[in-house]
Order: sequence, then structure tokens, then C-alpha cells
Amino acid sequence: MKLMVKVLPLLALAAAFGTTTASAQAPPQGQNATPSSGMDMKSMKSEMEQMRAQMDQVQTLMKDNMAKMEAADAAMKSHMEAEKAKMKSDMELQQAMIQHLQTMTDHMQAMTDRMSMGTHK
Repeated sequence: MKLMVKVLPLLALAAAFGTTTASAQAPPQGQNATPSSGMDMKSMKSEMEQMRAQMDQVQTLMKDNMAKMEAADAAMKSHMEAEKAKMKSDMELQQAMIQHLQTMTDHMQAMTDRMSMGTHK
């Protein structure tokens, strides 16, 4: 019986020691353990800083792209206005050529009419 009494307190102590070690290593569910939350906060801060840096990069890229798009739009607008002016100039030249040809045709018709009047007299 003496042996039994000595073994039971050792088993109880071992069981208690094992339980304490396990609870120190893994926090109970639903609760934040203080030792591990310090590490979690550091890693969370690091992740947040990385995310902020990535967001800054994305914003910089977006600003650059917007500036490039605005420049491209301005260049396209300028090009379209130049094309429109060229087309207008071409149309005016064509109209002037048609008017000149019409004047020449009218003049030739008048000369033909005069010549035919001279021969009919």
C-alpha cells in the first residue's frame, strides 16, 4: 500500500505538469493568450505595412496610368482636330476646283455660242 501512495502523487504531479505545459503552449479556444498575441501583433503590423506599401504602389501606378491616358486623349484630340482641318481644307480645294472648272466650262460655252452666232449671220 505504501508503494501505491507514493506513485499516485507522482502521477498526479505528472498529469498536472503535462496539463500546464499544454495550456501554456496552446491557448484555450476563443481567448487570446498574452505571450502569442505580442508576436501576432508584430506580424500583423508587418503585414499592414506591406499592404500599405502595396497600396501606395498601386495608387502610384494608377496615377501614372491616368496621366498617360490623359496625355493620350489630348494627343488623340489634337490629331482628330488636325484630321478634321485637313478634310475641310481638302473639301474647300475640291469645291474651288469644281468652281474653276464650271467657270471654264461656262466660258467655253459662251465662246462656242459666240462662234456659232458668227457663223449663222
